Amino acid sequence: MDWQVKPIAHTCAASGQELKVGDNVVCFVYKTQEGTIERRDVLKENAENFKTEGLLLGRWTREVKERGEEEKALRAQLLASREEFFLSLFDDPLDPTGDKALLKHILAMLLERKRIVRATGPAENGFIPYQHAETKQILLIPALDLQPSHIQQVSQSLELLVG
Repeated sequence: MDWQVKPIAHTCAASGQELKVGDNVVCFVYKTQEGTIERRDVLKENAENFKTEGLLLGRWTREVKERGEEEKALRAQLLASREEFFLSLFDDPLDPTGDKALLKHILAMLLERKRIVRATGPAENGFIPYQHAETKQILLIPALDLQPSHIQQVSQSLELLVG
């Protein structure tokens, strides 16, 4: 399954400033109280004080590129964005809807194919240990029997993340 990263916004969600080539932007993905998935792009200098309007699912950082070069740059950043988003899922253990558990499982499978993470053993106590290749950190991924309803549950998140 290949996904395309959605294009970056034209303005900062925190300040309303126009995003310019070379700006560093933090992309936030969160679930609102109404259950919809939203993405907001915020200038890095405004990101620390930016509050999402719901449960933060994850985030990644990227640089704004020329609009004509954006598609080419997106392909190069796609894998790094997936990896950064995946790692950010572990920042906060709060997961009342189970969306983070599903996203961890799905992204671990995708990143394993790219050799960014690898399973280090069988599932134990409902978790599969994965090792992050670069940091050697062990991440416990929920062992799930994925069903179509699971994919449907997080499809908005996946679409907003990587379109």
